[in-house]
Amino acid sequence: MTAPLAAIVYSSGFPIDELMAEVADILKREAVRLGGVVQHNNGDCMSGCASMALEDLASGRLFPISEDRGAGSAGCRLDAAGLAAAGAAVSGALSGPVDLVIVNKFGKQEVLGQGLRAEIAAGVVAGLPLLTAVRDDMLAAWSQFAGEDWQRLPPESAAVTDWAMAALRQPA
Repeated sequence: MTAPLAAIVYSSGFPIDELMAEVADILKREAVRLGGVVQHNNGDCMSGCASMALEDLASGRLFPISEDRGAGSAGCRLDAAGLAAAGAAVSGALSGPVDLVIVNKFGKQEVLGQGLRAEIAAGVVAGLPLLTAVRDDMLAAWSQFAGEDWQRLPPESAAVTDWAMAALRQPA
């Protein structure tokens, strides 16, 4: 039996956002009704990460999630308002006609009890198959949050889409 909760475990530096978007595209072509969000990055983070956005998979709407801190800034600054708006879109998808939920990452914000942590929990409680990604250095926090009833997936699109299609065939 396929666990309804799965996490792609990846190493720092791996292009996880691109993989998640690729998996979402593959599943959409298979007519899977998706809810949730994937992250798109335009440009690199050398200019303050002013180009991160979450795409609502149900509507295609983009939610900017990074603040432009100017040319002299270092590092990324998450836009909490954008993340909250994306969270509302994920919550809305949980009550709609959705086959599978994707939440781009269980990252630093979720480890701190913020970000999209509540939406991940709500998706699991709703009984929907849910896919996320967890960087290997956050795996202990993920395991503490998720418990033992989840499936670890490699960062490979074929393995992830195989899990998703198997999860969709499970009786509710």
